[in-house]
Amino acid sequence: MKKSIYSLVLLLSVGFFTSVQAQKNVRLQGNVNGLGTVMVYLKKTDNANSKPLIVDSTRAVDGKFSFSRTIPEIDFYNVVAAGLPGQVQFIWDGDLTLEGTRDAFREAEVKGSPLTDRWLKFQNEVDLPYREVLMDLYNDRQRSTGDTAIANRVAREEKRLKAEQNQKVAEQIKANPDSQLSLYLLNWYWNQFPKAEARAMYDKLSSSFKSHTLAKRLQNQLK
Repeated sequence: MKKSIYSLVLLLSVGFFTSVQAQKNVRLQGNVNGLGTVMVYLKKTDNANSKPLIVDSTRAVDGKFSFSRTIPEIDFYNVVAAGLPGQVQFIWDGDLTLEGTRDAFREAEVKGSPLTDRWLKFQNEVDLPYREVLMDLYNDRQRSTGDTAIANRVAREEKRLKAEQNQKVAEQIKANPDSQLSLYLLNWYWNQFPKAEARAMYDKLSSSFKSHTLAKRLQNQLK
């Protein structure tokens, strides 16, 4: 009898934990030196149709602003300030702070988000270095139009670099099936892999991510 009661309590606890995780109360506090009093917009991309959405707006006062929301799931968001180029992108997985300056708004730092930190680490170590080299190769090809030898060399090097990058992405996903970052990586790179390999990586992701709106779209793409 005691064992049955314990099992019931455990099941109720798990259900309560799941429901709490489905709706998360979060806050973002911003402090941007020199921003002044302007409108600040909170945006995200609708995972179902890839359309950008303005989900909230507020007016900064002396560079300070805040957003408080109940989010249905952890996801990417971005902040845009009226009259300034660029945006600050982050994964909203808890109470966060955004700090920066008006002149370098797009480089503002978001603190308090472990997932954002992991994403930026991936960007700096895997995505950006390859992107820069591939851009250099693209420029080489543009400057040498009509030179078959250079075009062939560039094509071989591009193929090698993309294969190398894809391997690192796959290693990251396979080594971290319990990280939501792996879901994002697979969403960005799945069409760089044979569909069967991409589907196998998806299947091994934690089941806790399978109800995410991004996962549902990815699942349809991998059919």
